[in-house]
Amino acid sequence: MIKKILFIFEFLAFFVFVRLSTLLIKANKIASNPNSILYLENFPIENSGYQYRAKKWANLLNNKGINCEVLTILESKTEFDNALKNEPFSKFMLQAIKIRYQQCLYAKKFETVIVRRELLFQNDYGNLFMEKFLLKIHPNVILDFDDDISAAKKQPKRITNIYGKLLLEDGNKFNNTLRLYKRFIVASDYLKQKVLAENPNILEENILVIPTCVDYNQYQIKKYPQKIEQIVFGWIGGDHNYFLLDSLLPVLNKLAKDYDFKLIVIGGKKYEPNVNFEIEFITWTLATEVENLYKIDIGLMPLNDDARSRGKGGFKLIQYMGLGIVSVASAITINREIISHNYDSFLYDNEQELIAILEAILANKILLSKVGYRARQKIEHNYTFKSVQESYINFICQNNSL
Repeated sequence: MIKKILFIFEFLAFFVFVRLSTLLIKANKIASNPNSILYLENFPIENSGYQYRAKKWANLLNNKGINCEVLTILESKTEFDNALKNEPFSKFMLQAIKIRYQQCLYAKKFETVIVRRELLFQNDYGNLFMEKFLLKIHPNVILDFDDDISAAKKQPKRITNIYGKLLLEDGNKFNNTLRLYKRFIVASDYLKQKVLAENPNILEENILVIPTCVDYNQYQIKKYPQKIEQIVFGWIGGDHNYFLLDSLLPVLNKLAKDYDFKLIVIGGKKYEPNVNFEIEFITWTLATEVENLYKIDIGLMPLNDDARSRGKGGFKLIQYMGLGIVSVASAITINREIISHNYDSFLYDNEQELIAILEAILANKILLSKVGYRARQKIEHNYTFKSVQESYINFICQNNSL
């Protein structure tokens, strides 16, 4: 109890300090460096979001003579995971606040700042004080997000406990954040419509729809033989999304009675459900990601028809199809935009349609090499850094001297 009280006082003291420093910084204008962009990421370097929505863009822009940096709260994945698992959350949260405050001050040196997802990871306290601070001291900030974070956090929610009220916890943090920013980069049209619904004063031209892209030019398209003796289904993603993969297990168990196949799961912690078919688990790393994706014949992307799934960015499909891997996905929002059904991959609305698609694949009734080639073409034309870089650069360079 004493620790909680001390934390409340330390947090509120820092909150007041940030509010006062806003006035001082506004009074002493700091000139930014032209042709410069700062990405404020939330996750460690060994994270696909960090890499594909920040670092790879920064590398591309640096090669074009635009000075870019990427800063995050903790760079090491091990350190990040340990902080979440082992440290008291209040300690990690205060550490994150102090690091972010320093990074916000540093951001004044850059002409454009791109905030990835949230300024303060997993911290809904303080009535958005850090966002308000950054937006007050910097004139050109863009919010970039690829998921409906409010749905993932089950917001809006009522704050009923005293602890949350004392710390000014925002029960609708992400949606309220959308009303603060003036420019956005989002991964899908669904997310664009969400911004417009939450912030009706925003003009559509101030929202750029850019999917999470891949750069697979140096990789060959997956090669399929005419006939596959054992089909390998595959799924890649964070272990917090294993519940979506769980939804496929009853269908796969049924099919296992008549067909020989295995499932590869590329994720965080080990996936060990009770099933009657072979599962190979592979721990995800950035270095081995592509190598392990090639082991998959059919990429799976099941989703639920709910707000959280509808807000997904479809990156699994972009990864699979970008390597020429045939995919089977729920016919939900972004998946419908990425896949042309029965042409470059397959969509299903219900269990019967899913079974029919998987049985056709398992019986070698589909020429996977042809579908995979079309999948690769789709991604190359629409979902690579090269294909969208002109739109991206033109957008982030609006209203400044870049």
